[in-house]
Amino acid sequence: MRFATSYGHFRDDGREYVITRPDTPQPWVNVISNGDYGMVLSQAGGGFSWRSHSNMNRLTRWTQDLIKDEQGRFIYLRDEADGEFWSATWQPTQHAAEDFKCRHGLGYTTFEQTHRGIASSLTMFAARTDACEIWLLTLTNTSDRSRTLTATTYLEWNLGAAPDNHREFHKLFIETTFDPAVRSLIATKRLWEVPTDRGHWNTDWPYVAFLGCSDSVASFEGDKSAFVGRHRGMHRPFAMEQTALGNHSGRYGDAIGSLRVPVELAPGASHTVVFVLGAADTQDQARTWLQSYGNVDGAKAALQDVETGWNDRLAGATVETPDPAFDTMVNVWLRYQAISCHLWAKAAYFQQSGALGFRDQLQTSQIWLPLDPPRMREQLVLHARHQYQAGNVLHWWHPLTDEGHATDMTDDLLWLPFMTTAYLKETLDWGLLDEVVPYVDGESGTYREHCERAIALVLSRFSPRGLPLIGAGDWCDGFSAVGIDWKGESIWLGHFLYKLLVDWAEIIGERLPTNTDKLLATEWLDRAAGLRAAVNEHGWEHDRYICATTDDGSLMGSATNTDNQIYLNSQTWSVLSGIADEFRARTAMSTAHRLLETPNGMQLLWPAYHTPDRGIGYITRYSPGSRENGGVYMHAATWAIMANAQLGNTVAAYRLFNQLNPISSANRDMERYAAEPYVLPGNIDGTDSPNVGRAGWTWYTGAAGWLHTIALNTICGLQ
Repeated sequence: MRFATSYGHFRDDGREYVITRPDTPQPWVNVISNGDYGMVLSQAGGGFSWRSHSNMNRLTRWTQDLIKDEQGRFIYLRDEADGEFWSATWQPTQHAAEDFKCRHGLGYTTFEQTHRGIASSLTMFAARTDACEIWLLTLTNTSDRSRTLTATTYLEWNLGAAPDNHREFHKLFIETTFDPAVRSLIATKRLWEVPTDRGHWNTDWPYVAFLGCSDSVASFEGDKSAFVGRHRGMHRPFAMEQTALGNHSGRYGDAIGSLRVPVELAPGASHTVVFVLGAADTQDQARTWLQSYGNVDGAKAALQDVETGWNDRLAGATVETPDPAFDTMVNVWLRYQAISCHLWAKAAYFQQSGALGFRDQLQTSQIWLPLDPPRMREQLVLHARHQYQAGNVLHWWHPLTDEGHATDMTDDLLWLPFMTTAYLKETLDWGLLDEVVPYVDGESGTYREHCERAIALVLSRFSPRGLPLIGAGDWCDGFSAVGIDWKGESIWLGHFLYKLLVDWAEIIGERLPTNTDKLLATEWLDRAAGLRAAVNEHGWEHDRYICATTDDGSLMGSATNTDNQIYLNSQTWSVLSGIADEFRARTAMSTAHRLLETPNGMQLLWPAYHTPDRGIGYITRYSPGSRENGGVYMHAATWAIMANAQLGNTVAAYRLFNQLNPISSANRDMERYAAEPYVLPGNIDGTDSPNVGRAGWTWYTGAAGWLHTIALNTICGLQ
């Protein structure tokens, strides 16, 4: 039982986390995705499924209630001899099972328990490539008498945009039918919330949803009212007190998917039933998938394919150090979290985005460099396609529709050339720069032109003092009002841009040495030199770099402030960029450690904002000590490790890694930390919060990709 807490432990090889009691402090989930289809599963059995987009095309209904965690895809087990029933997961019946285990693995989750003489094992996973998920349910009779059981599924169809708040409206468009040829309920919808050229509320949902099984179906139910019963609940629904389901289908109920399958078990005997849930493009495709996966051999082969896929995907560079907690995170869980959740699913329990963030997935794509570099190239090109000819970009955009939000965030566009430098240094794939890529508003240009237009646009947005303007926010989205009049300045952006100019001057001046390239490189080095002088003149304050100035010239991140006297990114990136000399770099980091370091990592700023400030933005409206407002914001905290390592402060770098390592955090104080011990949270409450040390917003954070890169490249020195 490696790294055991009172709630669970890792398997010996670190590739599973085994939860041994269902009442974890928060939902402890697995985020499973194949890049198109996705599903989230909590240790209690809660969760939801989707295809392509977790919000615009959610397959099953789910409400973000982390207290109850009572909505999901469930299987009820019923003993037909006495009518008693329970569930194959802890929810929804919340029975006191023997030997409860929930094993979250790479691409699958298995629930194991014994109750009333029946051992059950339910493994749920998404197919490696197809848009469906498979449930392998094995029942074993551990009693000394023959048992007659039924297994009954339950889920609520969403079929479109989520959350489905106007249920009475949306249910009017869903139709369910039972197809005995493939032992399946088929669900379609005549409305999709995505508008087309024929207007809003006038689009077909272009998929065919299905729930099928391997065994004969004794009865089915397509209507929630008939299954649950008036004033009943999922803990004890009306249908589970009946010997058969009602066989309702059609267009006039509140659509659900429920199949009842009989299982006869002699003493000691086992039987496996397979259920398949998914969203196909056509009826024929749905039947093909049901035939492929809706049998025991096909399902087991699919599970092996998933396991093989993840083993191959995460291979690449492997570390072995004296710290097994470090190795477990670097070799397995940071990679899995970054790929399965942040790049592919784009959803988890705390946040269901579904969209691609221009800066977000770009940064996480560096996870591919030691594993599969061409995948990073694909991500880079994809993001370049969402840039305008002027150089600005979409802050985010939605798969399926490509609709997005054009942004005045001033760092978004720079991450394209920044992450390109990382890719080029690793691969020497100079051909990328010549690839022709369209702009989102028409026309095309080489990939290099895309990068250079981004840099040129930011270079045109400077203050009279020679500092970059912050606009609608730099890296910190919460600075949403600091520079909306285009007067506020960002010191962090100055650090970031300086490093980018130096790196790109090297790329075009040394790697692509035409006369024009050399002239541009010289121009950018001149701008970098001016930027360095301006940042050090106007951004340095005794023992720290300030954060920013607002539109009215007020300072942020200054010792003279009441709130936000120091801002972490301004200190770390003064080191990472090379903009600070050695004295200032070491002084800034020393001040950061003195004022920002906690046992849980480096806080983003201190003290937290306590009063809303319309001149700064929504960061001031967060509860103090939460997320960016004085919490340990994990993304920024990883950069503190990198900065210390770059200064040669190896002991501090390793200490900070352990502070962020969820395995270490859980072992320090599981009840306070509360979150999953196997993946990074987005944030940990800071010292201005009464819940200091509590983690939240787990899984869906770009910090996983950064911490992996820092561990491998900076701590282990693999370059």
